[in-house]
Amino acid sequence: MPHAAARTLADVLDRWSARAGPQGDPGGPDHPGGGAELADLAGALDRAARDATRLGGWTPGDPLRLSKATVTWLLRCPRRALAGADTVATDDLVAGLAVDAAAKLATLVPQRPPTVDDALAYLAATDDGTVADHLADRGPAARPLLDDVAARIERLAAAWPDLDPAWWPRVEEPVRVRLAGGAVTLGGRLDLLLGGPPTVLPPVVVEVKGGRWHDGMRADGHLYALAVALRERRPPAAVVTVVADGTTQVEPVRPAVLASAADRVLHALGVAAAIAGGEPPAAHAGPHCAHCPLQADCPAGRP
Repeated sequence: MPHAAARTLADVLDRWSARAGPQGDPGGPDHPGGGAELADLAGALDRAARDATRLGGWTPGDPLRLSKATVTWLLRCPRRALAGADTVATDDLVAGLAVDAAAKLATLVPQRPPTVDDALAYLAATDDGTVADHLADRGPAARPLLDDVAARIERLAAAWPDLDPAWWPRVEEPVRVRLAGGAVTLGGRLDLLLGGPPTVLPPVVVEVKGGRWHDGMRADGHLYALAVALRERRPPAAVVTVVADGTTQVEPVRPAVLASAADRVLHALGVAAAIAGGEPPAAHAGPHCAHCPLQADCPAGRP
């Protein structure tokens, strides 16, 4: 009898833990293996990176670094990709950072449910002043936002599963894949990674997002699933996206997911190579223009 679709992180972990045999090998007909398809993707990405490098001139000492944000902007608006990180603090960004911190605390200190004060203290301890500065700028008007964040953290804490140590939970897990001999790197830092080496359980990628759920969030999780699959030579079992608005999205990592993520990277490589070769970066207008630091000097973005 087929399993019902997993809807929460607890569902995913329970399913794979129950599948483990006497030696801890999950096995099973839908056990996410590597195989020829993953090898083909790795080969295609490396060839494309080498082709792009011949035009872009990147080297292992000064590589092209493809993070989830870089890939997104190269595809959405190449001109915006050259502007660097977005430093504009919004209420949604602040809520996301606080909920992300709470998720990390729930993982690292499971015996004590995280509170909004704990999350703010964690951010301060990691020298991230974005949330504190934003709240200070808002003054007394920050109280509704703080109350909203506290409620979100309370909901997250109530739903966060007890993580079996067998999953070896890690926060801020770096994942980096070298392409073209290191002239191109793909990856970033995962909010939370469960399973994978040295365990016998499959990797499970957990992303914590600010704002409200939108379908574009899936692409970030897919990119990290691809990076983990290339690093471990074994696809993750699932990507679980936990959003500050209370949404949880569970997506099993099937071959089509990895192929779609690889297609986005291939396209981004082509765009980056063209820009590095002297082609002016295209500007594509959209809702993102409102917060773009280049808007004042961008004919496409001003209207």
